[in-house]
Amino acid sequence: MVSDSQSFYIHKAKIQHNFRKIALVSKVMTGIVLFILLVETVIFIFTKEQASSEILTNVWGYLLLLAFNLICHYYIQVKRVNVTEENYRKMDLYIMLYIGTLTSLGVMIALTSQPDNNQLMMYTLIMLICCSYFVLTNKQILPPIVITSFVLVTGLYVMQGNSPQFYGQLLYLAILFPITYLLSRAFYFSFHHMNKMQARLKSEIDMTRKLSQELSEANQKLAIQASLDPLTNLYNRRAINEYMEQLEAQMLDNPYLLSAIVLDIDYFKLYNDTYGHTSGDEVLRKIGRVLKGVATKYNVFAARWGGEEFTLLIVEQQEDKIREICEEMIREVHLLQIEHKASKVDRVITVSIGAHTQIVATANDILLCIEQADMALYSVKEKGRNAFEHKMYM
Repeated sequence: MVSDSQSFYIHKAKIQHNFRKIALVSKVMTGIVLFILLVETVIFIFTKEQASSEILTNVWGYLLLLAFNLICHYYIQVKRVNVTEENYRKMDLYIMLYIGTLTSLGVMIALTSQPDNNQLMMYTLIMLICCSYFVLTNKQILPPIVITSFVLVTGLYVMQGNSPQFYGQLLYLAILFPITYLLSRAFYFSFHHMNKMQARLKSEIDMTRKLSQELSEANQKLAIQASLDPLTNLYNRRAINEYMEQLEAQMLDNPYLLSAIVLDIDYFKLYNDTYGHTSGDEVLRKIGRVLKGVATKYNVFAARWGGEEFTLLIVEQQEDKIREICEEMIREVHLLQIEHKASKVDRVITVSIGAHTQIVATANDILLCIEQADMALYSVKEKGRNAFEHKMYM
């Protein structure tokens, strides 16, 4: 069973093949016709007037064939029409008209040629080219064969009557027509079978590529999910460790300025005892959204350190920027206006923040920076909470 995509692939391959052959045949036929016209011109110059008038009659068919091939060459080589799912049926019709016109011109040349000029030579050449070079369906090859054979036989009979020459030509055509038709069908089935296999192979490759892409995307999603805290949608401890490894790799080039911010929700245990853990989880979600917004705004790393503690790691930012971030987090959490009657600081949820900035040159410096930020946090708690403290060590 051939799918729609495979069917179009086969049609497209067939049409592209035929277009290439039309371009080639147009060039070859143009050369042949020009040679014949040259020979006819020489004969015209060196023969009697009566013979010359007969030659002029023969030339018209060749001139039409020449013009037709030049037009086809322009259409295929110059315009370079692309085959799409919208126009491929029109392209099939164009090829059928091309075959019909080419064979009709062959009939015209055969009927206008004189008996001593081998009347059926050009028609035979055209028939063999059409059936052995082009991939044609029954609809594309049968009408030209049937119509042109009827016209040709009728014309030859009108011209020659019941003469031995007519019966000889009739026998010749009776052999030519089935040979060319069978040749066309053999070429069609061979080409169709080959491209059907190619279409299936392409379909399998596309499917494999699609599955690989989907698997890669799924793995990326899993990797992201494995690095996120499911409650707050911030990074988790695993992601913190991975980010610290990146920071360690970065310091191999040059030491740099690192700031660590540790945030803790004031009296969160009392909040859980008063309002329940479900409400406590909702608080963590809302504060997680605040920190997510801050992290996006300042392009910094934000993660849930554990429980009600969060941490931010910031590279190459000066003291005023760290203070700005800390002040914004305290302000945004307060604006949430989450009731906390058990708090000893305010009637709403508040946070305490410790921050530390230093030059880091080793892996231990990163851990030390976070520990110092944690110590600054405890200092804030001892002084009354709902504030921040920023220490710097250069």
